[in-house]
Amino acid sequence: MSQKRRLAVITEHLQCRQERKHNPNPISTNPTMSSYSPLTTHVLDTSKGEPARALKIELYKSTGESEWTSIANGETNNDGRLPGLLTQADFTRGIYKIKFDTGDYFRKNTVEGFYPYAEVVFEIQDPNQHYHVPLLLSPYSYSTYRGS
Repeated sequence: MSQKRRLAVITEHLQCRQERKHNPNPISTNPTMSSYSPLTTHVLDTSKGEPARALKIELYKSTGESEWTSIANGETNNDGRLPGLLTQADFTRGIYKIKFDTGDYFRKNTVEGFYPYAEVVFEIQDPNQHYHVPLLLSPYSYSTYRGS
């Protein structure tokens, strides 16, 4: 990675951190802010030791047994994040699924991967809380947890 690219990644990462420092509880602020989302994700490519850039993500909400409705989608930025994924108004109790298009990501990076996609299913009990669902990714494994 070039020095210029590395500096851009670090700058973007610090800007996200600075926003959080000045706004540690974003739920109590204006939910129309473009970077605001009560649900966030961050994808790190652990095989490269850097954020997974331009990874396609789709968010679904369960509408019944084995039925899902797509409610949001996008691509991760240079810091491996997808800001503004969902508004507070759209965030309600229920079961959600994030689909990470790992196959496309690895193909774009000319890497052979084992998983064509990774789906993380989770339940929201209190939509007034902030939920962070990170993904640690490599060509032959992935893991996730509820972050802060």
